[in-house]
Amino acid sequence: MRIAVLRKKYTFHGGAEGFSSSFIERLAGEGHEVHIFAMKWQAGPSRKNIYFHKVPAVSFNSFLRDICFAALCFLMLKRQRNNFDIIQTHDKTLYQDIYRAGDGCHIEWLKQRWKRTGLPGKLSVISNPYHWLILALERSILNGHKFKKIIAISEMVKKNILDNYKVTPADIAVIYNGVDLEKFHPANRGKYRDEIRQKHGVSDTDFVVLFMGSGFERKGVGYLIAAVESLGLPVTVMIVGKGPEKKFKAPSSQRTGGKIIFCGPQKDNYKYYAAADIFVFPTMYEPFGNVHLEALASGLPVITTKNSGGSEIIKDGVQGFVIRQPEDIKAIAEKIQFFLHNRERLEAMSKNARSLAEEFTFEKHIGRIRELYKSIIDEKG
Repeated sequence: MRIAVLRKKYTFHGGAEGFSSSFIERLAGEGHEVHIFAMKWQAGPSRKNIYFHKVPAVSFNSFLRDICFAALCFLMLKRQRNNFDIIQTHDKTLYQDIYRAGDGCHIEWLKQRWKRTGLPGKLSVISNPYHWLILALERSILNGHKFKKIIAISEMVKKNILDNYKVTPADIAVIYNGVDLEKFHPANRGKYRDEIRQKHGVSDTDFVVLFMGSGFERKGVGYLIAAVESLGLPVTVMIVGKGPEKKFKAPSSQRTGGKIIFCGPQKDNYKYYAAADIFVFPTMYEPFGNVHLEALASGLPVITTKNSGGSEIIKDGVQGFVIRQPEDIKAIAEKIQFFLHNRERLEAMSKNARSLAEEFTFEKHIGRIRELYKSIIDEKG
């Protein structure tokens, strides 16, 4: 098959972008001809059957960038329609066979944020033209039926779309992401645990809570820090990702408990899972979150929230815990403390975590995608 994949850019610290890169590599590895339409792709085509098409959208302003990218992709793909069997977008564009809602539902994220912010935050949401643009693009794609099929990466995202837009359940295929079970593995502890801990001044006996993700506000860094500080116990939090660190940093003299380390974006993120004891992700809104699968595959029990699609696969008390609301600081703190004082249960849940991750292979994911492609091509005749 000749497949076009649309995504604005690839950066190593972006979960959605990283998934797109792995997805493309897997498709190409099966012998399909894959064409990337993007503004920038740092990874670079690594196979002969992967082709990069630069979309010359402006990059200095997010509003202009997204509207240009959507418009230029429309013009480029419509002109080349007969060159491809499948056109799949991982962004909000206007011409495609498959719209993969990997970023979830923007209107739902704004609703979740609205509930948790004061008047200044609400005014910021209303007055920001970027939000209005993304909502307009989302509405144009979904209400305008600019797709043959939607891929929702969780049941939560499917429900969000059905609740907010004029689509039917038959329009949506729920296909969970896959994870690289070799790259993310419990055996990494023996290889990288000491290296990463020494790099950041963490002792071998410290209890380490890991957070990974870019977009600290949405993904709940503030809630995590507040939970750890409320414990008043020697817990170390390693925060890996890109975000406004100054907003969440406080002088160590003002901290009542816990050691908070901002590690920045890390290309070798699998090493950081190896250095941790548990993974905590108290997000306000997350369509699925590849970090859930990466943590599970690395043998880390996961504490997350109902506002994440990743919570759908985690059984409370088996592979980790699911908190109802991210602002429930007390519940997050209690679950962290549970692992701190119950090493046997932590080890049991670690094994359960790895077993669960093994159900979400990239091979299964690509198999589902292949079936979807075939059904769309058959419909086209």
